Amino acid sequence: MELAGRLDGPWVAETEKAWRGSLGTDRMIEMDLRQLTGIDDAGRDLLAAIQRAGASLFVEGVWMTALLDELISQQPCEGAKPQSLAKRARRRPASRQQENSK
Repeated sequence: MELAGRLDGPWVAETEKAWRGSLGTDRMIEMDLRQLTGIDDAGRDLLAAIQRAGASLFVEGVWMTALLDELISQQPCEGAKPQSLAKRARRRPASRQQENSK
């Protein structure tokens, strides 16, 4: 799953519905949060539940990395089959021109 924009208000319920719909499969659940720009308390609680259930969360940036570290430090759900705890995406340069100017 890939989330972009804000995870708040009605989008929390929609995200939870999509996530729960993917449970029970033998596939590893991965959530790309690199395009996420904001999260309310309900969104944070949902991400914590998703992480505790064993999903891999991909993030970048100081704020999202700190949030992910906080979620990882919480205990996993009882009976959950842990996948990898988390994967952090590398930052990519904004453009090749900026990359070449370094």
